[in-house]
Amino acid sequence: MKNVKRYFVIGLFNLFFGFLLTSCNKADGYYGFQNQENLFPGNTIAYFESKPEVYDSLMHVLAFFPELKNQLSTDSLTVFAPTNASFRSAISNFNLIRKSQKKQPLYINDLNKLQLDTLLSKYIVKGVVTTESMLFVDGLFVNTLNYQQPMHAQRVKQEASGLVDGGLVTVYYSDTKGSNFTTYWTRSATQAVNIKTQNGVVHILANGHEFGFGEFLTRFNL
Repeated sequence: MKNVKRYFVIGLFNLFFGFLLTSCNKADGYYGFQNQENLFPGNTIAYFESKPEVYDSLMHVLAFFPELKNQLSTDSLTVFAPTNASFRSAISNFNLIRKSQKKQPLYINDLNKLQLDTLLSKYIVKGVVTTESMLFVDGLFVNTLNYQQPMHAQRVKQEASGLVDGGLVTVYYSDTKGSNFTTYWTRSATQAVNIKTQNGVVHILANGHEFGFGEFLTRFNL
């Protein structure tokens, strides 16, 4: 009988200890889920070149603009980088419309380069803009490197089970369309932020973002 009680007490102790250990690990896991800053040992163009599975389309477009590509290798710039999926989405939806209009499909090589430059510039901002620069209540207004197009970046930190600073950092990057009214803005979320290169910083836009902030069709379907 004594042995039964002894094993029962040991069992309760092990159950309690296991619960305590699991709880601690869960908390550690949430803290570990913070979006840590990454460092890349090269310039911004080298970073894009190191990940062709993500940035082949962006590099293809940048090849049309050697001066801009050179700036991304040397100048202090911030890129809100569209992925291959963003370009695929824009081209696919664009050609579906053209097909319904009985027009031939167009691809990146066929596009008007002046219009393409205008759209590409929406993603490149002067200076190094990290999430720490976006801590204002209403976010941060920025102008693009070329054409001085007004854009907006806002940091949002998601909650993680009530833990302070335990959530994922997301940035909403918006094309303001020249308006102060947010209802007219086109917004995209990021999937990763604060990737620091030797000359700048990269924030990666979510794959669901369509390149051009809703202007792809109107600029190229002429």
